Amino acid sequence: MRLSCKICFRIFVACGLIVLAFTIPARAISLPIKGEVQNSAETFTGKATAFLSGDGSLILATNTGVTCYGDFVHVSSHAGTGTVLCTDGRLGIFNFVTTGLFTGSGNGKIGLEDFIFHIGK
Repeated sequence: MRLSCKICFRIFVACGLIVLAFTIPARAISLPIKGEVQNSAETFTGKATAFLSGDGSLILATNTGVTCYGDFVHVSSHAGTGTVLCTDGRLGIFNFVTTGLFTGSGNGKIGLEDFIFHIGK
C-alpha cells in the first residue's frame, strides 16, 4: 500500500511539472540595436530578443530599405556570436559582448563589409 502511494505521488508531481512547463510563458527581453556598415553610408536599427537561455533572434532594417533577420547564441556569460541573412541576399556573421545587464556592443561582416553595432540604450 505504501509503495503504491509513493508511485502515485511521483506520477502526480511529474504531471504537474509537465503542465507547468507548457503553461508558463517563455520569458524574453527585447533590446534596441543601432549600427553602421563601415566605410559606407549604410546604417541600421532593429531589436534583439533574448530568451532566458541567453540565445535569441534579431531583426534589423537598414536606411537603404533592406531587412536582415538573424539568430545568436551566448558562448560565455558575457559574449556571443550570431548570423544574419538579409533580403538583398547578403549573409553576415557577428560577435558581441555584453557590457552591462541590458547593454553591449559587437562587430562582424555582412557580405564583404565590416559593421559595428550597439545593443541597448
